[in-house]
Order: sequence, then structure tokens, then C-alpha cells
Amino acid sequence: MVTGNKKMPKISVLLPVYNTKEAYLRACIESILQQSYGDFELIIINDASTDEHVETVIKSYDDARIRYYKNDHNQGISETRNKLMDLARGEYLAIMDHDDISLADRFKMQALILMHILMLAYWVRHIGKYPRISWLFRRRTTRE
Repeated sequence: MVTGNKKMPKISVLLPVYNTKEAYLRACIESILQQSYGDFELIIINDASTDEHVETVIKSYDDARIRYYKNDHNQGISETRNKLMDLARGEYLAIMDHDDISLADRFKMQALILMHILMLAYWVRHIGKYPRISWLFRRRTTRE
């Protein structure tokens, strides 16, 4: 397990991987690491890939924002995503598939949209009759 930065990031990027082709995995990870919005952690769980290059590729990145874990046996994407959510420290969750890439401004644009929604939610909270509306738009944690 590689543990990166301890501060609570704004976004937790959840990336389950299993037997991903090297070129796709590198493109995926690099598209996350090159985001214009840098307040994130990238949590990767290797779901017991049988291809050794998967772990080699992941460990080749020296970035404090990456947290890497490996399942002892294949648990499937649903269970692995649930584990990723349990490990997440961010206020927001970003789901990423191991063979996809993200445009460089993805997190910046999504964070901007979500922050505007939160501002609206808080505004509604103060003048409306539904005091719990503010938490509908963000991830609830045990820290709240």
C-alpha cells in the first residue's frame, strides 16, 4: 500500500483495475494526474489481476496523490468499488474506469458545477422549509 497525502482532498478518484492493457492503464492514470484541478487523491485497487504488468505500471508512478491497494483475490467491480468508497477521504467522489481517460479540465468543471449547486442548496436551506437539503448534493461522511 502506498499512502500519499494525509490532508482531506476535495475529490477522491475511484479507480478499480483488472487486467488492463498497459497502454490503456497508463493513459487512464496520466489523464488523472494531469488534471488542471489538483486537489484530489487517486485511489487504485488492483482486483487481483493475473497480468503482472498492471502492478508494475501502477507502481511506476511516484505521486503522493496516489494510494494503491491490491485485493488478495478477484472480488469483482461492485465489491471493489465499495471498498474504494470506504477508503475515500474526499468530499466528492469521481468514478473512473480503467480503460477510459479524462479531459484535463474534468475535475475543475465538475467541482465548479457542484460548488454552485451547494451554494444554491445552502441558499435554499436558509430560506426554505427543508433544513436538510444542503447535504443532498455532497457526500455524507462520519466526520460530519
